[in-house]
Amino acid sequence: MKKFDELLEVAAILNGPEGCAWDQKQTFTSLQPYVLEEAHEVLEAVDSDVDEKIIEELGDLFYTVIFYAKVAQKQGRFGMEEILQGVIEKLVRRHPHVFGDEKIETEEELEKNWEKIKSTEKGKEKRAHAFEGIPPTMPLVAKAQKILNIVKKSSFPLFGDRLKKVYSEKDLGEEFLHLVWQAEQNGLDAETAMRRSLTQLEKQFLGRS
Repeated sequence: MKKFDELLEVAAILNGPEGCAWDQKQTFTSLQPYVLEEAHEVLEAVDSDVDEKIIEELGDLFYTVIFYAKVAQKQGRFGMEEILQGVIEKLVRRHPHVFGDEKIETEEELEKNWEKIKSTEKGKEKRAHAFEGIPPTMPLVAKAQKILNIVKKSSFPLFGDRLKKVYSEKDLGEEFLHLVWQAEQNGLDAETAMRRSLTQLEKQFLGRS
């Protein structure tokens, strides 16, 4: 793709000896905050439903991947080619019902097969526990929902349908977790719901002043 090649060339110039001094000094660690920031800005743009904003923020997020590839390349570790090859192989491997002969009839079968493939992928060590692999830096609500999604597949006892008065931090935590559980049970995304409700509250509050 011509535009992709042009972007790689721009990145090469910025990170080259005659490029930007700030770009040249970046490391894997120093770029971490920008990955999170750009991801959140994509979510904000999607909520706005304005194409120009979505295009801009997706471009910024996409460039963080290229930036990482350039930093890795300068360190002699890997480059964009390895990143692209890795994701191509993973997508094909995890979709045998699309790229292979495997037949899958239901969404439940699809999910089970997906998890089976993930657990047996070559070079992957067996996970020590069910929650291993959930990023510790995930937003707390999203992380809670991810964990509850795993827990609900087991026989572990969770919540009954109840609400109670909140007298302590422990009570508040339990009730908050219960709300996230209700979101999971009803196919809702708690992080998105909270973000959009907060945005609406901000608009209402600011609109009155």
